Amino acid sequence: MKFSNVKIKIKMSSSWNELSFEQVDNIAHQFHCYHEIIKDNADLLDRTTQRLYYQVAKELLRYNGWFATRKVLKEVHPKEFVPFTKFIYESVERTKFRPHVKIKGIRYHGPDTRLRNISIGEFSFVDAAFYQWSRTKNPVWLDVLCASLYREISDSPSETDLRRPFVKQAVDSRADRFGKLSIKKKLGIAKSYEGCRNHIAKAFPRIFPKPVVIEGEEPPKPKKYISFGKVILNKIEGDPSKLESSNNTNMYDFLSIIDADIDRIQKLKK
Repeated sequence: MKFSNVKIKIKMSSSWNELSFEQVDNIAHQFHCYHEIIKDNADLLDRTTQRLYYQVAKELLRYNGWFATRKVLKEVHPKEFVPFTKFIYESVERTKFRPHVKIKGIRYHGPDTRLRNISIGEFSFVDAAFYQWSRTKNPVWLDVLCASLYREISDSPSETDLRRPFVKQAVDSRADRFGKLSIKKKLGIAKSYEGCRNHIAKAFPRIFPKPVVIEGEEPPKPKKYISFGKVILNKIEGDPSKLESSNNTNMYDFLSIIDADIDRIQKLKK
C-alpha cells in the first residue's frame, strides 16, 4: 500500500485460524461490546459500527509495528478494510483453542482443535451452556462454558487428552474459579467453540440442517433448541445401563452414527 508517497508493506491475516490468541480475544471482546451498546441504543448503530470496523482493522494490523499501523489507520477509512476483513463478519471459523489458561497458579488445559477429543456427553453439556450464554449473555453461563472445556491435568493423561475426564457435577465449583479469568480470554474461548460448532454443523448437515428460506416469504423462526442430552437418551431408548458408555463415546463417532441413522431413514421414505 502507498500512503502520502510512502510505501508501507503490511501483513493481515485472511482467516480466523491465522489470528493469534490475543487477536481472537480482542476481536471477540469488540463484538461483545458492540452488541451490548446497540441492543438498547439503536441511534448509536452507525457510530458503533464504524468503531467496530476500526477496532477490527486495528487488531488485524497489530503485528505490523507502531508506525505502519498508525499510518494506515490514519489515512484509510475503516469501511475500506471491509473487503480484507469480511471473513471476520461472515462466519466464525476459528477451530483452535488456547492450549491452557492459568487461574491462581493452577493451569487448566483446553480441548483439541475442532473438538476432536471430546465425548458426546461433554459436547451435550457444553453446547447447552453455549446456547444459554448466546441467548441470555449471563456471565455465569460463560464461566460454565469455559469451566466445562478447560480442566486440570489428569493423573493419567491419554495420548489425545491431557485433561481430567469430564464430570458435569464438577463443573459448578470450577466455574466459580473461572469468574477470575479475564473476560477477553473467556470470550475468546466462546468464539473458538462457536467456530468449532460451525465446523461440526458443516460436517453433519443432516443433524444441523439450515432453515429453508423461500424468496418473498418471511424467514422461518428458529427451531426450538433441542439438547443433545435428549438425543443421547433417544438413541439408547431410555436404557440407563447404556448411558455411561454412550456419554463417553467420541463426539464425532456418535454424530456419525446418528447421521447414518438419518440417512437410512430418509432412504426408506423414498
